Amino acid sequence: MVERIPFLSPTFPEVDALASDYEAILRRRIFSNGGPVEQELARALSRWVNNEIGASLVSSGTAGLQLAINATFNAKREYALVASFTFAAGPLAIRLCGYEPVFLDVDPESWQPSLDDAAEFLTVNGESTAGLLLTNTFGVANEEIEAWEVLADRHSLPLVVDSAAGFGSQYLSDERLGARGTCEVFSFHATKTLAIGEAGAVTSRDPELIKRIDRIKNFGFDEARNAVVLGTNAKLSELSCAIGLRQLAALPDRLALRRGILGLYREELCALGVYFQPSSELSALPFVSALLPSSAARAATLATLQAAGVEARTYYNPPVHLHSLFAGSRLACRSLSTTLDLASRVISLPMSDDLTAADVARIARACREAQSADVVQSR
Repeated sequence: MVERIPFLSPTFPEVDALASDYEAILRRRIFSNGGPVEQELARALSRWVNNEIGASLVSSGTAGLQLAINATFNAKREYALVASFTFAAGPLAIRLCGYEPVFLDVDPESWQPSLDDAAEFLTVNGESTAGLLLTNTFGVANEEIEAWEVLADRHSLPLVVDSAAGFGSQYLSDERLGARGTCEVFSFHATKTLAIGEAGAVTSRDPELIKRIDRIKNFGFDEARNAVVLGTNAKLSELSCAIGLRQLAALPDRLALRRGILGLYREELCALGVYFQPSSELSALPFVSALLPSSAARAATLATLQAAGVEARTYYNPPVHLHSLFAGSRLACRSLSTTLDLASRVISLPMSDDLTAADVARIARACREAQSADVVQSR
């Protein structure tokens, strides 16, 4: 029987290493509520980004989005801009926080949210817009970030950057994600390259905003445990933070390994007319997303991969504006035609620290077989 290649296979610290961390936590008798390990991880994340930002550890990336939106968006306004070509967590956070998402199309080359769509909407509706949720598609750095910051400043709006899968990604300038916009949100879910299990972080250059996030995630308490703002419980445990510290130490090697695997995918698949997202070679690469020539080619590729024992996905399909909860949303910018096209053709391929060159070659063979079959059927 051919060995199955899973879509994702997270790598976690060894049991012995975590046992020593757990033993130290037991000795201190501090398990949550901003303990020393959480503080150490927050400082380590700050050093990783650029040593000029603060970080608030939270229970999940989705919780981080809700906290960031609640702390920064204008509560007296109705709309929030967000791409439809993204994971549902962002639009869901917008709706949970009481705003109505306005869906943006994406750029056909970069797959990133359309700056032109956002500017056009804000020209007419700026006074009723509460904020911008800028998604870094597949965790890839958006090279138009400065233009987005200028647009947000022009309309006096907060810019929350959703970099869920992007911790470890960088811009062409070598700047790391985490220090842009009003704040930036990361997920450390088990599927991410920096995997803790369930966890996330909000980072910002504004220390007062980080203090506000820390307060909201802890029931809105002040130093006297008096609830002074509407809060919740979105804290992260000491043991989770210990996992995070060990994963952060392993991140440079993990990034180098995964970017090397992406290079193998490119060598094997570009000749088939497969297109890869620009700057993905500088991203954290929780998985590999590629654009196939047609929706028929993708359907054939998925079927052939499945038959070959290879697990693949179709992120983001359907795009969020077609999810049942949002299907009645009355606002979208333009036609979202690029979003629909990408959603019909993008395939997400396996990535893990255990993936070998032989595995990539096997995946590529299945893709070639699928293309050959699709060409024959189309004649």
